[in-house]
Amino acid sequence: MMSALPVHSSDSIPGQDETHGRIHELLSAVTTAVLEQQPGLITLGDHRPQRDRSSGNSWHGLQTLCHVSALLTSSGLPEDSAAAATELLDAADTIARSRGMRRRSEQQGCGIIGRTWIDATGDLLEVIVGVRVAVRAISAPFLPGSLSPRATTSPTSALSPLTPPPRLVR
Repeated sequence: MMSALPVHSSDSIPGQDETHGRIHELLSAVTTAVLEQQPGLITLGDHRPQRDRSSGNSWHGLQTLCHVSALLTSSGLPEDSAAAATELLDAADTIARSRGMRRRSEQQGCGIIGRTWIDATGDLLEVIVGVRVAVRAISAPFLPGSLSPRATTSPTSALSPLTPPPRLVR
C-alpha cells in the first residue's frame, strides 16, 4: 500500500476537496521547480489520468479513499548526465522538505534514478528521471464525497466526476 493512515486525531480526517487541493498544490510546486531546473523538459503533462481509489482502510466504519494524481511526464528530454538528474531531484527535494516531507527512498539503476518522499499524514511524492521525467503524488486516506468537481491537472481534460459519499464498511 503506497499510503498510510493519517496521523490526525480520531475525531477528524480530511475530506475529498481538501485532499485534492493539497495534492494539486504539491504537484504544482514540484513541477514548477523541476521545469525551472531544466527548461528543456518543456512541459509536464498527464500521461495517465488521476483517480481516487480505496485506501484499504476505514475511519469510524466509513470507507476511505486515497487520491492518485495523474502521472505527469515531460514532453522534452532531461539533460543526459548523472549530475543534472541529481540537481533535478534536489530541486524536488527542496520543495518536498519545505512542505514537511522526508525522503522515503531512492532508486537507481539502468539509466533511471528516482526518489520518493512522505509526510506525517501519509502523502507520498515520487519523481523519476529516466528517458523522460515523471512526477506523481498519492494522498493519505480521506473521506470521499465532493460538493464541487475538480478539474484534472490538464486544462484540456474533462472535469473529474463527483465521488460518492463514504459508505459503511462491514
